[in-house]
Amino acid sequence: MKKIVLAFLLSCLFLTNCKKNNDDTGDIIGKWKLIEVSIYKNYQQYEITDYSKKNIVYDFQENNKLIVTGNIPNLFIFDDFQEGEHFYEYFIPIFHPNGLTGKNLTIDKPNLGDSKGHYYCSVSVNEKTIKMGIGSDKVIGGVIDETGLITGGDFFKWDKTFVKLK
Repeated sequence: MKKIVLAFLLSCLFLTNCKKNNDDTGDIIGKWKLIEVSIYKNYQQYEITDYSKKNIVYDFQENNKLIVTGNIPNLFIFDDFQEGEHFYEYFIPIFHPNGLTGKNLTIDKPNLGDSKGHYYCSVSVNEKTIKMGIGSDKVIGGVIDETGLITGGDFFKWDKTFVKLK
């Protein structure tokens, strides 16, 4: 009986800590300047673009408002991040030995089941850099058959790197 009670108390403590971490969004709040975008094609690094000389800023505000400013390129990696005001939800990521356990940043309330609008986002321990990206591939070209099998085309992923502005 003592083991059952102890297991119950430990589970409650674990769940309380997870909930507490998920509600705390303080580490992403602030202004972040885009400095680099890495694009991967077919699981190999394809291209790195330096944006440090551009003035593209993501301002994550406390009221779940994201203000994007700057000359935003017309690329698929910026689909959800065009200039203007957006709604966002961020949860501190929970790391697992196999990587992040789930996407922890959503933009503009995507529909349930949509992959678009959901991202992985991690803030450095010293809260000076952010890495943001997609965990699943975007397929360009190719054909998807009735079973969902993709023939041909290229698989793309991307990561964005930001530095915190003072």
